[in-house]
Parts: sequence; structure tokens; C-alpha cells
Amino acid sequence: MLFFSNNDNAPKTSYTPLELVSEMEKRDDILLIDIRESHELAQGGIENALHIPMGQIPEKMGTLPKDKDLVVFCHLGFRSKQVRRYLQKGGFHRTAHIKGGINRWNREVPAK
Repeated sequence: MLFFSNNDNAPKTSYTPLELVSEMEKRDDILLIDIRESHELAQGGIENALHIPMGQIPEKMGTLPKDKDLVVFCHLGFRSKQVRRYLQKGGFHRTAHIKGGINRWNREVPAK
């Protein structure tokens, strides 16, 4: 199953929190990457997300799997959109980001 596609079979580059929750309920091969700085983590997070601050992405790219769907998130979604584009240029074609970041996630996704 191809995760990053829409009705036109074009790659989908962003997801709302609820779209992502729905997809994660069906699959377990999605890697979430939290690119916020350490001091931002007190705002909450997403269970099992890999924390790689934005500034460390270039040096950590070699450790990321190219055979998984990568979903990047930050506080509001602006930085994660940039990182998604950077990863795509680096050969990671199965990438997306969360629209509205963790801020929107915390408003829309009920805490477990």
C-alpha cells in the first residue's frame, strides 16, 4: 500500500493530524520524526516519534530508512515543511509533514 498518494496518484506531502492517526491505525511502517529543539519537547509529543532537532537532520540523514514512510513534525508545521523538502532532495521520496505541527495535533488528537 502506498501511503503518500492522493486521488490523482500524485505524492501527498502533508497530512492533518486526524488523517495521520487514521493511517497509523492501519499500518505500523510509518516513522515519525520530531524536529523540534529539546526545550520545545515539554509541549508534548507523539508516542514513539524519533527526536532529531532540525539542525541535526543533515548529519543524521544517513541513519534514516528510505524504505519507510517518514512523517516530520515541529511546533506549527513551517520547519517540518522545509525539512520534508530537504529530505526529498536527499533521496527520501516517501516523506510528508503534519499540517499545523504538534500544536494542531494536541488540539485534535485525544490523549491516550
